[in-house]
This record gives sequence, structure tokens and C-alpha cells, in this order.
Amino acid sequence: MKTAAAQWLGHLSSKTFARLSGRRFEFDRTPPFKPTRAGKRVPCRPALFDPEHLSRVTQCAFGASLDDLHKVMTADHYIENPLETLELTDAIVIGGVIFADGKALIHSKFVHPGLGDVVKSTPVMDDTVLINSMPGLRYFGHWLGDDTTAFEAYRQHPGLVSLPLPSWDNVPVYAGLFDHNWDQRMVLRSRKLTLVRDLGFSLDKADRYRTLRDRLRQNFGSLPENRSKVVFLRRGPSGDPRQIVNSSELERRLDAAGVQIVTAEGDTHQLIADMLDATIIISIEGSQDRHASYNLRDGGGMLSLLPPDRFYVSTHEWVRNLELNSGIVIGHAAEGGITIDPDEVLAMIDKLLARIETLDAV
Repeated sequence: MKTAAAQWLGHLSSKTFARLSGRRFEFDRTPPFKPTRAGKRVPCRPALFDPEHLSRVTQCAFGASLDDLHKVMTADHYIENPLETLELTDAIVIGGVIFADGKALIHSKFVHPGLGDVVKSTPVMDDTVLINSMPGLRYFGHWLGDDTTAFEAYRQHPGLVSLPLPSWDNVPVYAGLFDHNWDQRMVLRSRKLTLVRDLGFSLDKADRYRTLRDRLRQNFGSLPENRSKVVFLRRGPSGDPRQIVNSSELERRLDAAGVQIVTAEGDTHQLIADMLDATIIISIEGSQDRHASYNLRDGGGMLSLLPPDRFYVSTHEWVRNLELNSGIVIGHAAEGGITIDPDEVLAMIDKLLARIETLDAV
């Protein structure tokens, strides 16, 4: 097997030759991942929302249509998309690029090696599992919501490794609470390399979520008293912009109603202490709402505040997988961002609480 330095030099030569020839260098197409089993039909709870408010939606995210997302919101079942894998032989991983079987595959555009990483001597491993997904190397929510469950599926594998993760403050705390050791390497060589992708939803993934939820509670320790059963998770300054232009009014009304307001950054241990076993967590759509998958109490509910110009309901898919409840409030387009009607949020809190209390009584 080539050294990492020799492989990288050949890669750079190919890119340079393409540029000098007036061509654009193209990575090879990644072979298809294979599901670990067939998907089954799984019952689920529809979301709570006001159908009349769908008229506010001006654009859906990720190429979805409003009709498709409406079907997701109202569905009483879904078809599983179980964990998927891809096996490669004689593979060399250098940052976000994987060389295997004579191909150069892009695994992440956001992980870049330095010269010192490439020239360092790298031993050849026999059997390695690279646990990162491409979205999980870019977005904290996919790391917390998808890559940690993939890690749990392979936690006993002796060759479990990760590419370097972004410097998210929350990562060390969650990894410690989950008893996960993320062995982060910029360069690796392996005779057998397994890529793992747990981006879909399945009963197996729900079981892994429950294992991690239980482990988090076992390892967290005692909780402070007088915690609110309804928490508004305010978006932190480092996330992509989701500007609520009437945030002061919204937070004032929520505070007056007894909702605890916390920011999704800073002291992660305190953040979890504020959220853990809340009955309802409220959050504008984004990576920080993945906290709910681990911190809501059993049978609790997620209230998602969705922008009308990038409408998407992925949070509903995450929480329904755990038999949690989902409520949705759609904002209004406004100059500089969106507005969220406090009355609509308070009304949805009441609807979610009523559903939760009814299900608790069954």
C-alpha cells in the first residue's frame, strides 16, 4: 500500500494536470451504501400544526415540496431507512478524501490536512470503521443526531476512528456522557475500511437513542431543583442565521408564561441541566434542536418554530422516531428575518401539553 505522502502527491499532480489542461478535476462517484437490513413499516404520531398556516410557506428547503412535507407531518407510519455501510479495500484516508480501489472519493469538503499530517508515518490497520457521515462533519445536529448513534452501533469495534471534528463546545460533554471515545485522525490507512451512514430512521436507531438517553442520565448526576417543564432553546450566535426579528417580544411573553429561556451555547453541562427531562422544548429549526432527542423526558414534545422561506420538518422525523410528540408553528416573513406570533406558540404549548397528558393517562 502507498504511503499517505505518495498518495497525496499523486492526487495533487492529477489536480494540477487537470487545471493545466483546462479541465475541472472531478472526484470519482462514491459507490452506493448498502442497508444493513430491509426497512419495515413503523407506526408514528402525526405532528400538531394549523393547516391554514401552510399558506405562509414561500419556499421549502433541500428541494422538497410542500405537498411532500405535508404528507410527512400527517403520516401515521413511515418506512424505515436502516443504518447503511460501504466497505472499501486498501484505503487511504487523507482529510476529507478517501483513496481506494483506484478511485479518489470525497467524504468531506470541510476537513483539510496540513503538510505535517501527510508526511507523518502512518501505520496500516487491518480493519477500520470510519464513523463520520458527510453531514456530521459539517453540522453539529447531524453529529449529535446521526453520527453518535452510528458510533453506538460500532462502539465495541477495536478499529473505530473518526476524522477531526469541528471545535463544537458541546461535543466533549456529550461524548463523555455517552461513554464514547472519538479517536480523531486526519490520516489513516487500512486494508479494510467500512464507512457508516445512519442518516435515516429505524427501530434500531430508536433503540440506540434510548440507550444513549439512559446513559446520559446515569452519567449526568443530580439535577438542580425548580427546573421548568417548558424550555425555549434560544439559538446561539455561532449558528447559521435564523433571525427572529420580534425575539424580545416572544421571549418576554414566554418568560411571563413560566417558560425557561436558555441559549444553545456556552456551558454545555448547565445547558443540559436546564433542559434534561423537560416536558416541552421549543426551538427554531436548526442543529440545536437535536438536543431534544436526548433531553426531552419520555413522551415529551418538541415545538419547532419554522421559517416560511426554508420550510422543512426534519425535527418532526427525529422525534417521532422516539415516540415523542411534535408541534409546529410557522413564522411570517419579515424584513431581516421572520416574526413568530407569541400567541400561536403559547397555544401550541397548550395543545402539546394536552396531548402529552392524554397519552400519559393511557
